[in-house]
Amino acid sequence: MSFSEKLARVVADQLERFVTLNTHQLAGHVANLDFWIAQARHVVEGIDGYEPRFRRLKAGQDQYVVEHQTETYLLDDAYIRWKADSPQRVAHSSLRDARRAVTDATYRFLVRCCNEQLIPEEQLRDICKSLDISVESTDIRRKH
Repeated sequence: MSFSEKLARVVADQLERFVTLNTHQLAGHVANLDFWIAQARHVVEGIDGYEPRFRRLKAGQDQYVVEHQTETYLLDDAYIRWKADSPQRVAHSSLRDARRAVTDATYRFLVRCCNEQLIPEEQLRDICKSLDISVESTDIRRKH
């Protein structure tokens, strides 16, 4: 599992836990909403920026291998050698799933906060828009 996937899982799990809290406990986390949204944004930006970072990593490693004629060998047989392998990228589907886990958890957290009247609907919509998360009007309970 890649760093981006692990970080996504940590943030998603934490936000999912918040959704299950009593309202007074949830309110405590709303006091740090900017921090939690920044964490979600950091994960999303990390996942979205994976491809160019991987290309730079691969180019740097491949260049080093060529310049230094780097070889890999079997630990139990130093006579069997081959050119060092290029790094392997994380599957698009894994990154997509990790991104989805964070955005879904963030959305559920924000909807719960809004439905408990801890944040206004406009704030929920603004944050979701900034993270490219669509908002379903049916998820929001209207208070009369």
